Amino acid sequence: MEPVVIAEGDERPAAAGIIARLLHLLAAEAPGAEFDRLTGSLEDAAAGPPEHDRDELLVAIGRAGRVRELLAHRKRREKETLALIEIARDLASLRDVDEVLEAIVHRARQLLGTDTTYLALRDDEIGDVYMRITLGTVTRAIESIRQPLGTGAGGRIIATGELFATSDYLNDPRLQRDPSVTDAVIEDGIVSMIGVPVRVGSDVIGALFVANRHERTFDPSEVDLLTSLADYASVVIGNARLFEQAEATARRLRAANEELAHQGELLERAGTAHEQLMPLALRRADIGELAETVAGMLDGTVVAVGSDGAVLAVAGAAPVPDPLPAPRPGALGAQRAAPGVWTVPVRAGAEDYGHLVLLTPASDPPDRPDLPEPDVRTLERAAQTAALLLLMERQVWRAEQQVRGELIDDLLAEREPDWTAFERRARRSGGIDFAVPHTVVVLASAEAGRRSLVLAAAEHAARHGGLALEHASRVVLLLPQADPAEVARRLPAELARATGGPVTAGVAGPATSARAVRTGHHEARRCLRLLLALGRDGEGTTRDGLGALGLVLDGSSQRQLRSLLEETIRPLERYDEEHNAMLVATLESYYDNGENPRSAARALQVHPNTVYQRLDRIDRVLGGSHWRDPDGALAMQVALQLRRVLDRIPVEELLPAPG
Repeated sequence: MEPVVIAEGDERPAAAGIIARLLHLLAAEAPGAEFDRLTGSLEDAAAGPPEHDRDELLVAIGRAGRVRELLAHRKRREKETLALIEIARDLASLRDVDEVLEAIVHRARQLLGTDTTYLALRDDEIGDVYMRITLGTVTRAIESIRQPLGTGAGGRIIATGELFATSDYLNDPRLQRDPSVTDAVIEDGIVSMIGVPVRVGSDVIGALFVANRHERTFDPSEVDLLTSLADYASVVIGNARLFEQAEATARRLRAANEELAHQGELLERAGTAHEQLMPLALRRADIGELAETVAGMLDGTVVAVGSDGAVLAVAGAAPVPDPLPAPRPGALGAQRAAPGVWTVPVRAGAEDYGHLVLLTPASDPPDRPDLPEPDVRTLERAAQTAALLLLMERQVWRAEQQVRGELIDDLLAEREPDWTAFERRARRSGGIDFAVPHTVVVLASAEAGRRSLVLAAAEHAARHGGLALEHASRVVLLLPQADPAEVARRLPAELARATGGPVTAGVAGPATSARAVRTGHHEARRCLRLLLALGRDGEGTTRDGLGALGLVLDGSSQRQLRSLLEETIRPLERYDEEHNAMLVATLESYYDNGENPRSAARALQVHPNTVYQRLDRIDRVLGGSHWRDPDGALAMQVALQLRRVLDRIPVEELLPAPG
């Protein structure tokens, strides 16, 4: 600026020039230094206005400087207000929370002219204070600061809820410092700072800081601005929490609505299930139709299993597991046997009719049980309907069985019936067609109760169109169009599963007349007694399944059996009685162990030489070693089996005398 020249005798114009210059400086928003220079020029002028005019001009210059400061303050406040308005606009636009908070931190640094700005928040889970946003830092250490509540500037502000300002952070005695935080501050070069609390309601959740790398004292207007910015941050965080709560509530409401809709759908399905199941019971549908109906209602595969473990019906496309799962003993309701596999017992009172197995699709939602509760109830209702159907079927069958059973009981009686009268009665009853080939089975079980065996046999007979009854303390089963050898092979195991104990079966047939059924019964009963006498409990056999023993019994008389025993076993028995030599026991072990003397010795727990000596003794007792030849060995083994049989069955019963 050119110096103000004041000529002698020209005081007013000089004063006017100073005023004009002063107005120019104000209009140009000149810095304070220009006003100071104008004051210096006026004071240093050799000639100028009179003293009282000069004083007035100096006062005017001072007031102009004050005006300049007021204008600058208002301009700054206007700038700050505009910044706050922009932040308010950001809040109204509902932008991303982190973006709005970063904008607040950025404007705090810009408006207050600081080197760095921070936003620290309290971690409610851990209970310490961490840096959420940093701006202007030169090291990473300060960005990752975490400090206990009450420690450092941030911890102090959040703990007390009061602002904190310091011109020398490292030497301020009011602070309790964490060494790691102090190191980070030193590394970043921070010297002075001010922080104000960030509140949500009455809860202090964080602190907003501005800091410099030199000493600085902040004036009240800067504190007010920083407080306003902290208030905006409070609004942002508070709104974010409200939005999170609102979204969480909305999610819960959506989930609740979805669940209500799902439950409504399931209840509707349950109502539909009731409407579909009742007509099945009323019109006595079969178990296969029930399985198809339930499979359609529950979108799965249904397997109906009988009390003996046999599959009664399958409906659905899923592969049937082997073995099929069964309910736990004593279970009353549906049970989850495995993921996607459910079982439910089919019972009516104390009567066990088996169970249902439900296989649900593998694509069930993972966050939902593979069978919702209403569907569990539907499955249980289906089991009740199945029990009702099977109960009615069993009652009808039992009525028919009673009529047919009386006829068969007369047929199998000890006294042979009047065949003419019997055949006439059989034609009138229409209960059984004797022209159809029938397999005759006689059953026994020492462990399973007789009632349990009768029920299991009746279930099996009902499934195969046969007849089961009790006769002479045994359970007799007639099965039409059945292969005797196949029945002997599989029936004992099936009935054992149903009764829980081994079942032994003598089998004969096929019989194509009433007379043949009566003969077959005698043969099956003899097969059963032979199995029991031979210790083959739990097996089934026909006459052919007895091997050589069966052939011998089939074509021999009582005299021939006694002769065979006298030629083979009796001499050895007499020698054992007289000398306590155990020749018969050694011979049995010898054959049981494949005619291997050493194996027989191990079984008898004697030295091999002892077995060799006893075999030589058998040669001497029997008058030679012919019993070691193939034919002799066969005869000896048959004789040993006959000996075991005759210990339990007198020869007179095993082979009744003719006539």
